Amino acid sequence: MNPLTFGDKLRALRESRGMTLRQLADRSHHSKSKISNWEHNRLPLPTVDEAKALDAILDGDGALVATLRPPGLNGTADRIAHVAAAPRTVDTTTVTALHGTLAHMRRLEDTLGAERLLVITAEPLRLVEGLADEAVGDIRPAVVDLAGQWSQFAGWLRAAAGRPQEAREKYVQALEHAEEVAATSSIPIAVDLIATALSMRGHLAWTARKPGPVVGLSAAAAARGHSAGIRAMAAQQEARGHALLGDGDAADRLLDRAEALMAAAREHPDEEPPWIYFYSPGYLQMQRGLANRLLGRREAAIEALTAGLKAAGQDVADAEFVATYKLALAETHLDAGNPDVARHYLEEARATATATGSANLAGEVTRIGARLQG
Repeated sequence: MNPLTFGDKLRALRESRGMTLRQLADRSHHSKSKISNWEHNRLPLPTVDEAKALDAILDGDGALVATLRPPGLNGTADRIAHVAAAPRTVDTTTVTALHGTLAHMRRLEDTLGAERLLVITAEPLRLVEGLADEAVGDIRPAVVDLAGQWSQFAGWLRAAAGRPQEAREKYVQALEHAEEVAATSSIPIAVDLIATALSMRGHLAWTARKPGPVVGLSAAAAARGHSAGIRAMAAQQEARGHALLGDGDAADRLLDRAEALMAAAREHPDEEPPWIYFYSPGYLQMQRGLANRLLGRREAAIEALTAGLKAAGQDVADAEFVATYKLALAETHLDAGNPDVARHYLEEARATATATGSANLAGEVTRIGARLQG
């Protein structure tokens, strides 16, 4: 007889206490949809702390936490080692642990940079891809969803490290995984992963300054996306594509739409996928700054980039991706005849390039520095 899953036990405890989904959601401060997803064994599963809190609410006496620990193995590390040797034994505990590893790696990139994360993530990525190749049965959609999220992150790292062809391959892999999950399961996040893979392909076009694919792929991402945050991400990128084309009206309209979608996303954070944790009003202001810069609106670009960097907060102040906006602001100040201010932001970006070992950043710092000297 198979042991009860976390979702089975959660539903049984809730119903035995005569509690509705809404009542449990209100008491636990989780959304109703999140509770429902857990009860239907849709991943990612809760953390141990979240399970403990639900145990306390439902008088579970540790029963929910116990479902997160497979019998006969001591801890998550042992379980992962076992699954690595026998991929067909993959279970929800392993998948949840590898989601946690991915979340940690996303945050780690902010301080270490993409180049170093490529090395650090090589082994877990290889493990996850192997599990997706081998997974069968009821667990397969969850494993493939996990692999899709890892592929998307792997693509982003390669794009940030200046490896567009490798990035494109990983995004295609993420799209294939997400399409499979969306077609064969009820895991809702798969739709947003499809949209993200399309959007990230659009980002590659943005870095190559190809407005057609930027606009087309971003529009496709907006059409496929479910969460407001994902659609906001697509809308602001489409706006930058129109800015590349010199269409200020379309850019402004899409940026306004992105702001409205962002506001909606902030009202329901539990419904947003974990990979857009960085997406915020400050980030959106920086995108408006980039669009204004392309459209020749220097004062508006400086205002938006400055406000966006300030709103981004100290948590990501030294992140590699933030440094790219500092470089844009430095160059805009240089264009506007403010060399001293430009030098300030250039030196901040230089410090990040040194700390992260980013060759891309270092190259841009050198290029703008030469302009300053000239």
